[in-house]
Parts: sequence; C-alpha cells; structure tokens
Amino acid sequence: MAKVTRLVIFLACVFGTGSAFAAGACPAGVPISGSHCYFVAANGSDSNSGTSEATPWLHSPGMPSCSATCLSVENSWGSYGQTPKKISGTGIVYRGGDTWHEGNSGLSPYTGGTINYFWSGASNCVYEGDLTGCFYIGVDKTWYNSSICGSSWCRPKFNGDNPLSTTLVDSCAYQTGSQNQLIVLSTNLNSYLYVDSLEVLGLCTNDTSSSGDANTNAMLYDAGTMSAGLPGMIIENNIYAHGWTASKATASNTALACNVLGGGGLESKIGVVVDGSDSDAGVCAWGIFQSNYHFKDSMIRYTTQGVGQWCHDTHDNIFEYMAVPYIPTHGNAYECNQDSPGNALGQPQNTPNVVYNNIFRHDLGTSGNPDLWLCPTAMPEYWFNNLMYDLGGEGWSIPGPAGYGGCASTGGQYMFNNTLVDMTQPCYLNSINNGTGGKYLTVINEHLINAPYDSPKQSPGCTGGPSSATNISMSNAVATTQGYTTGLAGITKGNNCANEGTTPCAPTTTSSGTVGQGSNVAEYCQTLATFTSEPAISVDAANACKFGTTDGCAYNATSHTMVCPAQAVVSRPISTQSGAPKWDSGAYQYIGLKAPTNLTGSQP
Repeated sequence: MAKVTRLVIFLACVFGTGSAFAAGACPAGVPISGSHCYFVAANGSDSNSGTSEATPWLHSPGMPSCSATCLSVENSWGSYGQTPKKISGTGIVYRGGDTWHEGNSGLSPYTGGTINYFWSGASNCVYEGDLTGCFYIGVDKTWYNSSICGSSWCRPKFNGDNPLSTTLVDSCAYQTGSQNQLIVLSTNLNSYLYVDSLEVLGLCTNDTSSSGDANTNAMLYDAGTMSAGLPGMIIENNIYAHGWTASKATASNTALACNVLGGGGLESKIGVVVDGSDSDAGVCAWGIFQSNYHFKDSMIRYTTQGVGQWCHDTHDNIFEYMAVPYIPTHGNAYECNQDSPGNALGQPQNTPNVVYNNIFRHDLGTSGNPDLWLCPTAMPEYWFNNLMYDLGGEGWSIPGPAGYGGCASTGGQYMFNNTLVDMTQPCYLNSINNGTGGKYLTVINEHLINAPYDSPKQSPGCTGGPSSATNISMSNAVATTQGYTTGLAGITKGNNCANEGTTPCAPTTTSSGTVGQGSNVAEYCQTLATFTSEPAISVDAANACKFGTTDGCAYNATSHTMVCPAQAVVSRPISTQSGAPKWDSGAYQYIGLKAPTNLTGSQP
C-alpha cells in the first residue's frame, strides 16, 4: 500500500495538477517568468519534454497533430470542445524562421489543420501593465533557425500553403479545416492572451455562399465575444499577415469573402502589419468585427475594409493603398461602428477616446465610403495630428454617414491640428445623432488643402470651423508654392504630399502658411493628462498633444515591421505673434530651422 501511495505522489510531482506537466524556464524576452514555458521547433519531436530549446516539440498544444508528451500536456489543460482552463502565466515559444504547414499534409511539420488556442490566462495580464498572468503564444528572439533567418531572428510562419497571387485564382489548392481558418484564438470571454511576433500567410477561400461570414475564412480569428462585465483582452503584437487570395467563383458571390484579423473579443493591436502587396488587395477585409480598444504603431496596406467597434486609443498607424472590395460592403479603411462608451471590459472607467498621429493615403480606387468612420458616444473624443491625402472616398466621416443612428455624440468632440488634402473637412454633425442637448464638434488649428467644410451653413454646424482664423485653408496651387505638395497628381486624385518619405505635407520654412497660425489649446492636453488611471491616455495621448510629438513610425518593407523611435520632445507652443504664444496649424509643428516633428511615412 505504501508503494502505491509513493507512486501517486511521484506522478503528481511529475505531471502536476490543474494546469499540469512540468514546463521549462521562460526566456528573458517573453513577458511571463519562471518555469512556465514550452518550446516548439521544426526539428523537434512530440516525444521530447518540450521544456527547453534543446528538447522542443515538433507540434504545440492547439495543433491537431500534437501527440505523445505534447498531447498529454494539451489534455491536462482541457481538450478542444471541453471547458477551457485558465493557464495563467504559461507560454508556448516557437523557433524563429520555422514554418508550420496547415494545408499541405505532405510538408513537415504539418499541423493537421486549423490551430486552436482555446485556453486563457488570468486577470494579471494587463495592457501596458503586468503581463505575467497572460497565456503567451510567441517567440524568443535569441532562438531562431539560422539557415532560414540568417544572422538575426525572423518570425516563425504559419502557412495555409496556397500559392501567393495578386489576382484571383481558378481554385484554391488547400482549405484549412471545416471553417478554413488558420489560427483561432480563445473562445473564452476571459481570454487574457498575448500573441506575439507570428507570421501568417497562404489563406485561400473558395466560399461561394451568399450569406457567409468573413470569419469563416480567416487568417487570425478571435472567436471570443465581447460582453459587458466580462473582462479580458487579447494582445496582438508584431503580427505580420499577408499572402491571401480567393477563387474567381468566390469573388462573384454576395457575401464577405474572407478576413485577415477578425473576431468579437476586446483586443489590443501593437505593431501589427497587414500587407497585401503580395495578395489580391480587394479580396480580404483586414479586420471585421474586432473590438480595437488599443490600436497603435501598425501598418495596414493593400487590403480592404476594416470594421470594428469599441475604438478607444488609435494612434501612430498608417493606412495606405486601400482597395475597393470585390463584395461591395463597407469599403472603409478604419470603421468604428461604436467607439468606446467608457466602460471597457476590465479597463479604467470613463476615459476619453483619442485618435491621433495617423496617416491615411493612396486609395487604390474610389469606393465612395469614408476612409475613417468614427461613431462618438457619450465620452469626449479628441482627434489631432492626423494626416489624410490622396483618398478616393469621403475621407473623414463623423459620426458615420448622415443619419447613422447608433452614435450618441453627446460627450463633446474636439478636432484640431490635422492636415486634410483634397477631401471634406467635417463640421456638421447630424442632429439625429446628437439629440437634444448634444455637444457638437469643435474644429480649430486645421490645415485644409482644397478641403472645404461639409456643411458650414447648416445648423448647428460646429464650434470654430469656418469662423476660426486658425483653420488655414489654401488651394492646391498655393500649397505647392509653399512646399506642402508637389503639384503632381496622386494615385486617385489631388496633389501628392511633398517629402512623402519623411514628413509628408509638412511646412518647410518658418514662413510657411501654417507656422504660428494656430490657437494655444494646451487645455486639451492638460485634460488628457488628468486620466491617470490609464497611461495610454494620461501619458501617451497627453504628450502627443502637448509636445506635438509621436512614436515617429515608419514601415520597414524588408522585415515587415513598424519602426517607431521616440522623437525629440519639444513643447508647444513654439511660435509667437505679437507676443502671444501660438501653436502651428495642421498636423506638424515647425521648430525654428529644424525639420518638423510628428508623422513620418518612410520605408527604410
């Protein structure tokens, strides 16, 4: 009897209880700590322990082909179809440069089809805070396959194995799983996942249904559902998604064809790259039905339509070369059906929404829909330091198309220090959306190049707007004379910005027409700084307002990463007229004889 007891104790020690088998020490570069990581590589074996980079598995939990020790660990977490367990502070680490195949079973390692990460972390997984409780799916940037990456780390790949094509194909070579999804994230409302530095490619859809859901054919799909009172956030960092296409039959149906990043759970996207330059740009929406509470430092290009909700903190992103979708729905570059109402799940309460330091440019066609569609709520909103040019749609729509009834717009909206070229300056907010006693849009310090107001004579109009001398309006010809634009036609219409690779449409001298022409609205920055419960607002947004600075993001088209070095901090105001300190108008401030700070558009 004593031997049996000792055996039970031994098995409990080896296999653990609850979240299970012994794991290995986590690398220094991952956000979780301690002996809580498992390792996966293309030269591994599922019979290995998986507890070190020297003894990796070939597959990971979540892959249908996971077997042996890998499968034992997965079963200890709760098998697919069962109630998933919280695996707090646990990591799955993939070797950089290796490729896992999801479509072609003849290639190794073959995942067996769709990968399902249906487990969750715990509440000590906090955006811009403590991440030790996350369920981590990512990488160690010191561990990589040098025969693939060379002398420096590169992302691990998850490939649906369909050949890349910039045009529609006759048929798809492979479909992945019953719903044709490459990676599915937690179905648990309390997700707390951190997905880091993965490359996803090779999706093709042959869906010819007339009522399909784009998430049925998806590359990275958050299967959670946002619901009031249930906290949890999926953090997506440094993801690179590309290489999608569809069959000719799919493009002729009447449903959404496919989705790159989708789902309904609350999400943070940081440094995400969706680059369809090797894809058919009109096929896949870049994001449908996700809830982008934090969205920053990202590049969205050569794709179509992003439709989300609960937008709260959107900054330092570039949207370019957006295409008209084959299926004529939405077509907006960044659409928020409802911005955050101020009670985000598990997040600080009653903080304003901010949209700043973003670039929208170079539509591939004229969709007739807004590139940026915001839907204000009862929370204040601040929109500043944004640049929009060479666009084929409506440009900037607040709140959505006229008469869109889901936008309360009662919190007060402040639009200042943006540069808009060849589009319409928002001013008039539909009274249906504002309701009785609504607060209306304040428009000051704008730089408007061939950008008339939408409805300056209609009541209630906007505060400032046409009557504010701080809103600098100029023709394309004058803008070219002053060095803001080139005088050359853009891809769609209007004039391209000068100095596009560095500081597009910025002032070039101290005598440029926007320098020293703005109002000092430091009160907005001071207001943002008071929301100390959320550093993303009180520090990041407040500083971008106060200093006119930004992460200075540029896209590296070789590594497919966003490079966002901090820029020099120079306080506004920096210009004076008649002894009164003034800001510059538009998205840039010009500092003496130095180059202007703020947005960059380079591709190093």
